[in-house]
Amino acid sequence: MVLVAVSAAHSHKASALAVPTERVRLQAFTVKLPENGVVMFPTTVTVPTLVGGNIHTMYAKAGDHVVAGQLLATIDNPSLEYQAAGSQADYDSSVANITTSRINEQNARVQYQGQVDTAKSNLSEAKRIYDADAALLADHAIARTQVDADKAKVVQAQVAYDQALSQLRLGAVSGFGQNSVKFAQAAAEKSRIINEQNQQQLGFTRITAPLTGVVQTVATQSSDALRSLQAGDPVNAGQSLFTVASSEGYIVKAEVDEQDVIDVKLGQRVLVTGQDFPDQKIPGHVATIAPVAVKSVDATSTAKQVLTTIALDRSPSFLKDGMSADVDILTTDIPHALTVPNDAIVKESGKSPYVFVVVDGKAKKRVVKLGRTGDASTIVTSGLSIGDVIVKASVPGLSDAAAVTSLPSPSPTPKT
Repeated sequence: MVLVAVSAAHSHKASALAVPTERVRLQAFTVKLPENGVVMFPTTVTVPTLVGGNIHTMYAKAGDHVVAGQLLATIDNPSLEYQAAGSQADYDSSVANITTSRINEQNARVQYQGQVDTAKSNLSEAKRIYDADAALLADHAIARTQVDADKAKVVQAQVAYDQALSQLRLGAVSGFGQNSVKFAQAAAEKSRIINEQNQQQLGFTRITAPLTGVVQTVATQSSDALRSLQAGDPVNAGQSLFTVASSEGYIVKAEVDEQDVIDVKLGQRVLVTGQDFPDQKIPGHVATIAPVAVKSVDATSTAKQVLTTIALDRSPSFLKDGMSADVDILTTDIPHALTVPNDAIVKESGKSPYVFVVVDGKAKKRVVKLGRTGDASTIVTSGLSIGDVIVKASVPGLSDAAAVTSLPSPSPTPKT
């Protein structure tokens, strides 16, 4: 009897299937959207010269770090210097003329008022004489011709007074001629506008950095593409002199296929890798998503792409503007999820999916409800608990209640 029992036990052990297993646990679950990208600075600005002339001094070269407003170059243009100096002098003179005109206007006002006062006095005297002679005429003590003459003088004095009064009123409106304050103020304003234009043009001879960053390129001589601009070289208005890139950290521009952009959201985590920087994973996040889809740069593709900007959380020194990069956008990123390997899930037509759970040396079918599926694993929303041991890969011949034994875990490959 003992021999039979031992033999039966040995036969059972020999018939158990060796299966790969793993214990169910919470782990990070991610779904990656792989894309290609290019490393670049977030902002690159071309700095042109807005006036022509000759280079006076170059203060910056490619690779220099500059701050906003820093002088990069100066341009000689004697004509602009002459015009600016002349318009400044004209403006200063026109401002001084306002004070002179104010004095002249006051003097003119006094003169006009004096004429009015004199005419009024003359009118009063003419009326007094006329009234006196009219009384004498009533007493037959004077000839009528004298009274008529007195009356004519009153009329003349009245006309002179009315004219003086009108000139005073008109002078007040017109500013008492071209020497008025209003005329001087208008001339000064015109001079100010012209001077500001000329001073602005002169200011354009100083080329400054538009932002804090790194000088990427410096324009070359027209006759020698290998030599940067130097003192004395001619330049034309509108010619590009520098490109300056902001030094706020790198970004990666990636083109996302129009069919995949539905899964891309602002703020999603991104991992950036590249052949030029192996064994490096640079974290970042989706910063912007273009509002329009454009035709792919690949001439053989009819698909459209959506330009997506990845802001890097750090910018290692080995990164360089223009580098190619591989971008993995984590469209699903759950730090703690109950997952199983995709190979552990058995799917049969018309039936609910299930996995094999190892209980007391036997494989048991366990129906599960599944969530999001990734490249290697799937979230299980019900049917399993933390700590359950499952068969993690498909095993031919495995069936419900079959006796199983766990394969030993592979030894880690020693690092050399």
